[in-house]
Amino acid sequence: MAFFPAFIFAQENFGYFSRSKAVESLPQFKKATEEYEALKGRCQEEIERNEQELTRMYVAYLEGQRTFPEPILRKRQNELQQMVDNSVLFRDQLKLWLAEARDSLYQPSYKAVDDALRTVCEAWSFDYAIDTDIAAYRYINPQKGVDITDAVIKVAMNPDIPVTTLFKSNIPACAEDTEQPVSSTADVATDAIVEQ
Repeated sequence: MAFFPAFIFAQENFGYFSRSKAVESLPQFKKATEEYEALKGRCQEEIERNEQELTRMYVAYLEGQRTFPEPILRKRQNELQQMVDNSVLFRDQLKLWLAEARDSLYQPSYKAVDDALRTVCEAWSFDYAIDTDIAAYRYINPQKGVDITDAVIKVAMNPDIPVTTLFKSNIPACAEDTEQPVSSTADVATDAIVEQ
């Protein structure tokens, strides 16, 4: 009874892959990255322009604070505080918008890889697939599992490719199919003597 869970585990058929490697290899991901970097650059320019305007107003305030009458001084202080508050809000909103834009740009690539993974696992009757990027498993026995990263990439790039032809020879057969009969020590010794 103690060996029952180990026996069940030995019968599992699974694949493992690097999701990040699969996603990053897609041409659409590279294009999305270029678009995201361009957006990020424009946002950074806008933030810098906003900060320059804030700096300009602050310098003008410092230069004139000794000469401004009290009502104008208070008005400039309020304007400056309002601009600081708006600048912080603007920066936060821009970061949020940029994160949403990044997710929107990358989502098709992640979906393509997830769909390809499902196709490969179903075609090869895998019980599950492990994402090695997560590093929850420090070791995966290559005799038990199959690295399907390349197959997932190929299917993600070309969903019409026949999956069963991809790396089919790398899929380990069931243990009962691959086990060779164990020779006894006497048989090995006899074979060695005969060969001499």
